[in-house]
Amino acid sequence: MLIKPAHHKHKITIPHSWNELPMGEWLASQIQARLDAWCPTIFGYHLLKLGSLSGELNCFGSSIQHQVTATSELGMGGIFIDPAHLPFQENCIDACILTQSLDFSADPHQLLREVERVLTGDGYLILSGYNPLSLCGLVKLCGIKRNHPPWSGRMFTPARIKDWLELLGFEIIQDDRFGFTSFLGKKPLTWWSESIGQMHFPSFSSVYFIVARKRRTPISPIKNWWQVSHAKRRFIPTGATQKLPHKLS
Repeated sequence: MLIKPAHHKHKITIPHSWNELPMGEWLASQIQARLDAWCPTIFGYHLLKLGSLSGELNCFGSSIQHQVTATSELGMGGIFIDPAHLPFQENCIDACILTQSLDFSADPHQLLREVERVLTGDGYLILSGYNPLSLCGLVKLCGIKRNHPPWSGRMFTPARIKDWLELLGFEIIQDDRFGFTSFLGKKPLTWWSESIGQMHFPSFSSVYFIVARKRRTPISPIKNWWQVSHAKRRFIPTGATQKLPHKLS
């Protein structure tokens, strides 16, 4: 099977609001429900919402007080940024929200590399996107609404997204699938079709929701305990040092 390159030379129209997407209100509520479950488990000092869609979601369930929205379009609120070169120091962001953004990115590889660069050693990345191996992807393949989002976007399989993340040193914590619909209608399918799809056909969902955590490999190899002499062992009190807040540049 021919795999399309990640880099795209042509400009892709980016949706600025959930209202610009078919069934956008329903989609946002589904992602919000999953965010609500994860936000209380995420701690730190700085949380970054990349893109206007991410900025419209609520992360108040997290204890992180400093939450910043960054978009690539002027006049959309938050910080104006170039996604290929995020204006933040390395290892300063504790969590990043990236919803339906890779589908509309000209260079998703570079975007993920930048996210990895600015995340702290155990920082979280929460992202979502459209799955081409779905009813929604079939509509795109048929070219019915090729000039309208989300079909004007690119759509990468969840397996490919996870491969990219793992190559960057992320550990996949959760891979959730939902939205067994073409998004051509004004409302989702019945609740039982969604339940059946999640149980038996998760690979063919129209939307994926992935939670990943950056893992940093130790610079020095860890010796086996039997290679450490008893004379060198010391008693170390279990006192925690205070973590200094990171600073955004």
